[in-house]
Amino acid sequence: MTKTIILKLVPIGLLASQSLAFAGVSLTSEEQTYLSQKKVINMCVDPDWLPYEGIDERGEFTGIMSDFYALWSAKSNMSIQLINTSSWEQSLQFLQDGKCDILASAQDVPSRREWLNVSKPFIFYPLAVATQPDHQFVVKFEQIQHRDFVMVEGYAGVELLRNRYPDITITTVDTPREGLKMVESGKAYGYIDTVPTINYQMLRWGISHLKISNVLDLQYAMSVGVSTREPQLLEIFNKAIADTTKVERQRVLNNWLSIEYPQQSNTIIFWQLLVGVLLLLTVVIYRYRQVHHQNQNLQNLNNQLERISRHDHLTGLANRYALHERFNIEIEASAQSKQGFSIIMLDVDYFKKINDQYGHDIGDEIIKEFARLLRSMVRENDLVGRWGGEEFLILCSQTTRNGAFQLAEQVRQQVQNYTFAIAQQITASFGISEYRHGETIGDTIKRADDALYLAKNKGRNLIVMAGPD
Repeated sequence: MTKTIILKLVPIGLLASQSLAFAGVSLTSEEQTYLSQKKVINMCVDPDWLPYEGIDERGEFTGIMSDFYALWSAKSNMSIQLINTSSWEQSLQFLQDGKCDILASAQDVPSRREWLNVSKPFIFYPLAVATQPDHQFVVKFEQIQHRDFVMVEGYAGVELLRNRYPDITITTVDTPREGLKMVESGKAYGYIDTVPTINYQMLRWGISHLKISNVLDLQYAMSVGVSTREPQLLEIFNKAIADTTKVERQRVLNNWLSIEYPQQSNTIIFWQLLVGVLLLLTVVIYRYRQVHHQNQNLQNLNNQLERISRHDHLTGLANRYALHERFNIEIEASAQSKQGFSIIMLDVDYFKKINDQYGHDIGDEIIKEFARLLRSMVRENDLVGRWGGEEFLILCSQTTRNGAFQLAEQVRQQVQNYTFAIAQQITASFGISEYRHGETIGDTIKRADDALYLAKNKGRNLIVMAGPD
């Protein structure tokens, strides 16, 4: 089944909210002749890789990439026809068989180069690992490369990881949902995909209790995949990508959730035109209000997804991914100002006994109360996050370890004196380290974690500072 998409006329996402008065891509006469003779470009996509791309229940192209292609179609005067497939593997095969001219997005890997060229990349997203919530966050993937992973069959990331880590064990599945379900049921340690895809798919299928435990240094470079049979088409897309401004790219990314709200047919407007200018004005006003209301809904959904991707679902605190981003910011600031920062790692003492005695529901309430207490005590420029389970981390910006110790002592006393929802005293243990210029954030975290471990061994409800040397 095929579906012709005149992308430059489809009012989705980006195109629903701005004019189509593009200057256009400067094409050579040969390229213009090629497009004229080609008439339609056949495109295959991954039918289930949202939020990037997919095929919805109406058989239509949807996701971030649909907005990019609408933009490029308007810029280059291209008509694109969607070729429906049931899986990414089938899309790859269709391109090899000549049934498709392009793949909506593709990565350059050696096994594809005989039949696939890729355009210049236009988006970069890191690969990440989603695991069960009790697994610790690891800074370096090498620490967990011996575990069992699952990925979608045919994804370039599978080949990239196997090339870098020859002994890695990767099971492939047809869809992200299958992969996440395998992790949920304990059949695999982690599901590997990009951060936005993991968060979107977990939200979509209600798998909210998994978490991101590692962000790899491997990135997915989003490019247009073009059949080697169509070399002129590759150059046309490279020109369209080069002509896409940063503002246009950001608008596309900010509006991708517009796929959730398909626009209603405007056919009725044709008939209303017959009854006069007054009725036409009424329709325009109605449509403006309707689109404005839809855009507000879309913005709310975008904000919700952004929050989910960077915040722990139970406490609302920053998650490991958000903390990892903040670490990089603090390291850059420290290099410029020569002023460091400190890390406080802490966890609730004897929390397993609380879960065993009162149940996990009460345990969750204790964690939420503990999080609210921490949030109320940190400074505005500090960041508190949930590191995993009953363990938390406070990033103290522009603070020495002695300054962090003062904050930790205040928190320790508040926790000790706080009346929680159970009839027993709760305490916490603390480990502190100060960032050393030139070291990795993993080293800083490990020193804080070792200090926390020592505080536990010394009797708990204590603070231990890692040494300055």
